[in-house]
Amino acid sequence: MGGPTFASLWEAAVASLRRDQALLVPVAAAFLFLPQLLLARWVGDLPVNQWFSGGNAARTLILFVPVVLASLVGQLSLTAILLGEGEGQTVSQAIGASAGRAAPALAANLIQALGFGFGLLLLILPGFYVLGRLSLVIPLIVSQTRDPVDAIQRSWHLTRGRGLQVMAWFATLFLGFLLVSIAVNGLAAAFGVVSAIAEGGVAEEGRWGLGRWIFELMGGALSAGITLLLIAFTAELYRALRSLPAPDG
Repeated sequence: MGGPTFASLWEAAVASLRRDQALLVPVAAAFLFLPQLLLARWVGDLPVNQWFSGGNAARTLILFVPVVLASLVGQLSLTAILLGEGEGQTVSQAIGASAGRAAPALAANLIQALGFGFGLLLLILPGFYVLGRLSLVIPLIVSQTRDPVDAIQRSWHLTRGRGLQVMAWFATLFLGFLLVSIAVNGLAAAFGVVSAIAEGGVAEEGRWGLGRWIFELMGGALSAGITLLLIAFTAELYRALRSLPAPDG
C-alpha cells in the first residue's frame, strides 16, 4: 500500500514543530500547560473519585469546565497553525477563529468518546481502532467543516483501508509517550523528594513546597509537550491522507 509511513509522518511533524515553534510554544503554554497547572493547584491532593462528590463538585466544576474548553481551543489553534490555516493572521486572530469551532469540536469529541467506549466494551482493540479512524476530526473541523457529524464521517472516509495501520501508529506513539512519562515523572518525583528534605520535611497542608512545584511543573511541561507532538503528528497524517485517494475496503 502506498502512502505515508510512520517515519515520514514523524519527521514531518518534528520539522513543522521547529518551523512554527515561535507561534506554537506560547499557545501550548497558555492553553495546555497553564490550565493543567491551575487545575492541579486547585484540586490539590484530592483523589480523582472525590473531585465531583459532595462539596467538592462546585469548586472542581468552576475550573474543570474552563480547562476543558481551553484545551479544545488550544488543540484547534495549534492544528490551525500547523496546517497553515488562516496564514497571515496574528496568534490572537487564530485563537479567536478557533474559539468559534470549540462547540462542534466538543460535540465531535463526545461522539468519539462514545464510540471509543463502545469499542472497549467489545474488546480493547476495537476501541483503539475506532479512535484511530476518528483521529482526523480536529484537523477536519479546522480546515473543512464545522459539522461534527460530517467531520466524523470524513475522518472515517479518509482512513478507510488504513484503519489498522493508523491504529498501530498511534499505539506506537502512546507506548513511547508512556515510557517517557514514566521516566520523567520518576525524575520529577526524585527532585521533589530531595527538595522536600532540603526544605526540612513535608509542607503545610494546602501549600506546595519547592519539591511539589518542581514535580508539577515538570509534569505539566511533559504533558503539554506530548500533546503538542500528538497534534503535530495528527496534522501531518491528515495532510498526507487528504492528498491520497482512499482505497477500497
